[in-house]
Order: sequence, then C-alpha cells, then structure tokens
Amino acid sequence: MKQVTIRKVSDRGLDVARRLAREQDVPLNEVLRNAVEKGLGVARSNGLEIYAADSHFGPEWDQYMENDLNRIDQEMWR
Repeated sequence: MKQVTIRKVSDRGLDVARRLAREQDVPLNEVLRNAVEKGLGVARSNGLEIYAADSHFGPEWDQYMENDLNRIDQEMWR
C-alpha cells in the first residue's frame, strides 16, 4: 500500500471525520481511507450487505415471526 497526502480538506469534513473516528473508536486515518474508497466505489466488502436491508423471506417466515416466535414455552419458565 502506498502512502498519500490529501491537502485542503475542509474544516467541516475534518470535523465530521474526527467525530466518526471517536464514535467508532478507530483511527482518523481509517475513517478517511474508508470514505475515499467508498467515494471511489472500491470499498471493501464482506458480502453481507445484501442481508442488511429489509428483505422479504416469504410467507413461512412471516408466519413464524407472527406466531411461533411469540409462543412462550411454559416448561422453560419453571
């Protein structure tokens, strides 16, 4: 990996990057690198983002969520 210098980053952009670094407990360099890669469309991915959105898994899943998931097993609570 090469090292680069980016000049004339706006105060607002730097403030946002610093805030994100604090919130995520990561180095400022990591936040900036991720922002650049995302902006260029080359962000790293683990492939799991397809599961992060609202998905429709079908009527069986809906039935499970409405009925089976809410069922209390009395034996477990004794």
